[in-house]
Amino acid sequence: MDTMTIIWIIVAIVVILAVAALLIAASRKRNERRRQEADSIRAKAQERTSVVEKREALAEETAANARRAQAEAEAKAAEAKRLQVDAQTHQNTATTSRDDLKQEWKRADELDPDVKTTGTASKDARTTDARAADARTTDGGPANARTDGTSSTNTHGAHAKPTDTSST
Repeated sequence: MDTMTIIWIIVAIVVILAVAALLIAASRKRNERRRQEADSIRAKAQERTSVVEKREALAEETAANARRAQAEAEAKAAEAKRLQVDAQTHQNTATTSRDDLKQEWKRADELDPDVKTTGTASKDARTTDARAADARTTDGGPANARTDGTSSTNTHGAHAKPTDTSST
């Protein structure tokens, strides 16, 4: 082999080794950049971890509040239903008492010789003459005067009943 060929072979080997060294250096540089980039991403992820954990805690707390509010709403609904039942019971009792009271008023009117009753029933199951309005006052004036000329201090009884405003 001739010396020129050997020189060309040596030059080729040196060039190949130089290119290989450049490739290795470039690869190491690229790997180092990737490591730095990965470290940067990890640092940002670490910073965001606390934010995400706070959001998760907030979400859990909100869910717990929602469950508590739902339980309270169900308890309130049950209480409202119980109160509605109580109110209906009281309304039924009041209606029955009102009917009994009307019957007492009617019986008192039937027994009282000063009260004129008619065959038609009014709102409170009785009809009286013009003296009924005057009998509700408490002064000793004409409101307590009877048609027979005597006066009555008794303002209670058939004419003292307040107007019935309840609906049945």
